[in-house]
Amino acid sequence: MFRISMLSRKSGAAAPLPSNPGDTSPAAPPAGSASPAAPSAQPGMPEQVARNLKTQGDAMVQYGARLLVIRELLFALAAGLPPAARASVERRFRERIDQLLALTDDRALPGEFHDTLLAEINYYLTELKG
Repeated sequence: MFRISMLSRKSGAAAPLPSNPGDTSPAAPPAGSASPAAPSAQPGMPEQVARNLKTQGDAMVQYGARLLVIRELLFALAAGLPPAARASVERRFRERIDQLLALTDDRALPGEFHDTLLAEINYYLTELKG
């Protein structure tokens, strides 16, 4: 099951809670700071670079949302499987992961990639056993 605390710890994206829980308005930026919605307001940053950064940021947020939905779907599917089917899925999953790890060993990928990959693998193996 997805845990908010895991996401905030991994990405550092945890937002402070509003002082008034009923208040859903966005927090005002500190005085003298540029608005995050207007990255082009920073001196010396070309407009195209600012647009590209916003587009890439939006794409990452959308990608993350899709991954969370897939994770929850797989959790729900695994929870509904009888123990024998779970064991079969786990065996096939391990075989495919071994193939994937063999592919990634031949490439120079950042440590963060490997750390995240192993964390996800372990998450799903735990869910299949549960």
